Amino acid sequence: MMSMSKMKWDIVIVGAGVAGLTASIFLAKTGKKVLLLERANELGGRASTTDMDGTWVNLGPHALFKSAFNILQEVGVTPKGAAPKLNGLLLYKQRKGGDIVLPFIKLLLGSFLKWSEKTQLIRFYAGLRKTDPYTIQNSSLEQYLATRLPSERVRNAILALVRVATYCDAPDLLSAGAAIGQLQHGQVFYVDGGWRTLVQQLQEQAIAQGVTIRCGSAVQSIVGQFPKMSVILKDDIIINAYRVLSTVGPKETLSLLIPALQHADAAIFEQTVPVRAACLDLVTTDMPNPKTTFVMGADYPLYFSNHSATAQFSPNAKHSVIHVMKYLRPGKESDAKQDERELERFLDHIQPGWRERVIKRRYLPQMLVTHNIVAAERGGYAARPKPVVKGRPGLFIAGDWVGAEGMLLNASLASAKSAALSIMKEMD
Repeated sequence: MMSMSKMKWDIVIVGAGVAGLTASIFLAKTGKKVLLLERANELGGRASTTDMDGTWVNLGPHALFKSAFNILQEVGVTPKGAAPKLNGLLLYKQRKGGDIVLPFIKLLLGSFLKWSEKTQLIRFYAGLRKTDPYTIQNSSLEQYLATRLPSERVRNAILALVRVATYCDAPDLLSAGAAIGQLQHGQVFYVDGGWRTLVQQLQEQAIAQGVTIRCGSAVQSIVGQFPKMSVILKDDIIINAYRVLSTVGPKETLSLLIPALQHADAAIFEQTVPVRAACLDLVTTDMPNPKTTFVMGADYPLYFSNHSATAQFSPNAKHSVIHVMKYLRPGKESDAKQDERELERFLDHIQPGWRERVIKRRYLPQMLVTHNIVAAERGGYAARPKPVVKGRPGLFIAGDWVGAEGMLLNASLASAKSAALSIMKEMD
């Protein structure tokens, strides 16, 4: 690593998750000298995948929107897997106690909804594609649905779909534009072998383009501004660069900067509110009800999915990867033990006898979904910082909390490309 400190890099990227790897490829393709630093001993960040008894398991349920394929293909990545079938179930509370589980399609064909409620649902979906999400960024999802769907049962069905698409249970806070935009993205895709296969392809492409990657390199500080910037590692090694791209979270990025940003420029970082979920990841033998592969809570912020019903995660055909999740309210404390019991009771209801089928189990009580909710009161996408950091020439950012495009992985990819293009434009 000493030789790395003797060079002056065109760009040093902090964080080798999907955003960092993607940006490094775009930059290196143009001949830039790129150094990619990762504090962990392996690449990928939240896209890393764990080997649980010979079965690959993502950190919670990961679904890839097909709209993300374009940028992935630009950097040489071709996801392999399949799209889940549209045969999900909805779990509703009954007014007289107990729950009812019904196929989503039965909302239109069965007797659960009245004709007037079915009409509301049909009209909502008929107008979905025609809605411009950028015109409703300042409206909360709760306000938006209240004016269009008088039926609480219909609203709850749509909220269940929004939770799956956004991983967020805060309709009073979430921008309607962001939520509707996610619903418009359409079909999702489960990746064979977990998201580590995406990370591996990104790594191979980065190395092929000449990116230098160093794992186990924790950053202590980012010093200075263009054209004299330094990245100081926690072992006091100093790396010199013209520009630095940070792909870690907003508050972590702020904590690294020397000197600190002015208060006005730092506010957009400080105001971020992360979105989290409580997730139970299981490797099991066949489930007691094998035909039940996907369940959403309509009145509950709960989710169940057997990802092995769609994609391959193990050479052992008898192993299944099960994800059960509770969407946590952003900014609110949650009882980890109580959340775990709630997930277990949910499974007891839809898959009675599941406990005897468990091979490996992992509970993530506060899984980070995204670094910042797309909030209506702050203007939706418009409130997110741009990749070019105001008040610090030479500093750039990328990640799921950056840029005016998309959410989750789509935002990470779009901001990584945008940051790379901004850097190249400055350098040219």
